[in-house]
Amino acid sequence: MNSRNVYHTYDPAVDGDETDGFVTAYREWEESAHRHNAISQDFAKQFQTLWQKCHELETECLEQKKTVKLWQQEGRKMERELNYYKSAAENAGFAFVIIDGDGAVFDEELIALGEEGGKKAAHELHKHLREYMQEECELHNLDNIFVHVVLNAQGLSSALVQSGTLPTGDYAAVTKFGRGFCRAQPLFSFTDVGGGKEQADHKVRKLFEMMEKNIQCKFLALAGCHDNGYATFLESYRNNPKIRLLETTPAAADFRNCHFDRFSIPTVFRSEAVPSKPGSSRPVTNKLATVTTQAMMNSPSPKPPSPALTTAFRPKPAEATSNGGNSYAAIGKAAPSQTFSIVPSKKKITQQAFILFNRDDERVDAPLPKADPLVVKRMEEQAKAIGANFCNRYHLSPNGTGCKAGDNCSYYHSETKLSKQEILALKHKTRKIVCNNGSICDDFSCNLGHHCQSPVGCYFGSECRFSKFHGMDITPTLKVYEDGTREVISN
Repeated sequence: MNSRNVYHTYDPAVDGDETDGFVTAYREWEESAHRHNAISQDFAKQFQTLWQKCHELETECLEQKKTVKLWQQEGRKMERELNYYKSAAENAGFAFVIIDGDGAVFDEELIALGEEGGKKAAHELHKHLREYMQEECELHNLDNIFVHVVLNAQGLSSALVQSGTLPTGDYAAVTKFGRGFCRAQPLFSFTDVGGGKEQADHKVRKLFEMMEKNIQCKFLALAGCHDNGYATFLESYRNNPKIRLLETTPAAADFRNCHFDRFSIPTVFRSEAVPSKPGSSRPVTNKLATVTTQAMMNSPSPKPPSPALTTAFRPKPAEATSNGGNSYAAIGKAAPSQTFSIVPSKKKITQQAFILFNRDDERVDAPLPKADPLVVKRMEEQAKAIGANFCNRYHLSPNGTGCKAGDNCSYYHSETKLSKQEILALKHKTRKIVCNNGSICDDFSCNLGHHCQSPVGCYFGSECRFSKFHGMDITPTLKVYEDGTREVISN
């Protein structure tokens, strides 16, 4: 039987309704698909846009976090520096007293006693200043009191002798008095500016201006009430509470408008101006005259004073030049505005402890000889075996007096005295520890480090523990001995 292909013939009457329904459904699906596709594409575009913004914000946020971290680090650094300088300013506070010695004249009975009178005046002045600051100003922690006397030594000597005020004709009495005054208190000094009123005034004013701006200066006194010129000068400082007036002779008329607190020390200064004619000065006791005469008869002829330079504050190297002379007055004439003190000529200052300063008044560590590597290694092994480092304060101070902890100290106190090489090795190790006072340290017994040994081009860079001292000039220009003597270093 032959097979036949059977084909379905489209019949509109039969199939029309079914086809229309399919087409309609297809078209509806197609339209829905188009809408869905459009929504998907729009969603994709919006997602891409949002993702791009999110990425940009994330990048910006990371940058901001880095910036915030840097500023936080900088802020902590600045806070440490601020606390350091605040602590330094509080702990290193001092009092400064400026005396115009031409008008605020020391008591003639003290001057007549020469060097001994100068010592007595210095101690008496220091005692009364400390009492006044503690009782009236509530300044209990000011251990350093600077007193700077500015005067024309020769002119004052002549005025005292020629007016008959001084019970002796010794024109060198002021010189001897100044010598004792400087020796008694290491922070007290005389400056002989020679003849000319403006010389003394100029130096007094400059000193005052400098100390008025110094935040470490907590108490500033001026002994110049005899001169109306100072009243006008002080007018611009009337709102500064740290300023006081040291009154000796009755205040000049213009000082009536000065509202600064005043105090006086009548046991140290004359209460009247030096008279211009003989016979008008106040009488001097016979006892004093007898003592002075005997002292002059029994004492050898005066030797020329040493022209060693000193000031009550650290001088700039350019100012610290010496000028030899045969008398205190001669030095003042030869070098106006020169500051000096009388230093015992027989004292061997080279045996004294000293510290060094650069031209910017910053402490410079004295170079140490090279330590023996074998000694260093042996001490490190010994410390490791003991389980404690050597106590720096104990071994680097006389008889171990530097360590206050005693038996409670957590560091090692050797029962035997360290050798010179061992002490040198310990000094090298101690020098690597940063001193809390840094470049302003003035402790003669301090063995800690005060600056980087390679302040320019340090290998460790910002990681160096002395990084804040990088760039510092470590060339010493001034050597200060423990007794207050200063020696200019020529480079």
